[in-house]
Amino acid sequence: MERKVLSDEIGYLRKASQLLLLPTSTWATGTVLFHRYCNAQTDVQLKQGGDKLDPHIAMMLCLYLATKITEEPRKQRDIINIGHRLANQTAAPYAVLQVNSPLFNSLRYTMTQGELILMRVLGFNVNVELPHAWIATIIYGMAWWPSNGDPPDDTEAVDVRLKRITRIAWRLANDVVVAGLVDRFPARSIAAVCIVAALDAAGETLPAKGLDEWADMWAKSTGSRITRIRDTIERTITFPAAA
Repeated sequence: MERKVLSDEIGYLRKASQLLLLPTSTWATGTVLFHRYCNAQTDVQLKQGGDKLDPHIAMMLCLYLATKITEEPRKQRDIINIGHRLANQTAAPYAVLQVNSPLFNSLRYTMTQGELILMRVLGFNVNVELPHAWIATIIYGMAWWPSNGDPPDDTEAVDVRLKRITRIAWRLANDVVVAGLVDRFPARSIAAVCIVAALDAAGETLPAKGLDEWADMWAKSTGSRITRIRDTIERTITFPAAA
């Protein structure tokens, strides 16, 4: 059986990302990598003690790796200090670890060795495609498509309704990341599901004759496939009610 990601661990990743001032793409990439790491930790592996990292170390390593993948670099000492701070929360003010102190050097060594273990557990599969970029691309395309294919000169001119749909779809994409479903379906299809659900929640209709036409145009898929993916995702996360 796979080792499930705990809600406290999701909260840890969010808090660490906030303290490190990481964008959504980096947080989401780190969360996907941590899900992959946990999915690789079977009962047999855990009993044998092979390639097992402390959860706090594994989470910070996934974020550290995500900063490299998304080109949002953070210094290793900042990763270490934030991780140590969150793992040792007390009422007293946090004292930043001094570089080259025994504890700092120990954690730095652990991080360096742990990164090798993490990469091995992941099978060196660190390619992460998120639905967020597709949401932005599809909705931006939907905004100018009715205008004979001429995009708006200023993105601020995009319809207010589309901005609301984008916010709802973006939040749903974050929920999909948290639920560990990103690797189960193509990112473009997940984005399409989030947009359709957002349109429903906003009381808007699809800018097409039907779901099949819309899915073919924007998701390179079929209406039935988008519906099946949505049904699967809805078993794990709660979609907003239709208006």
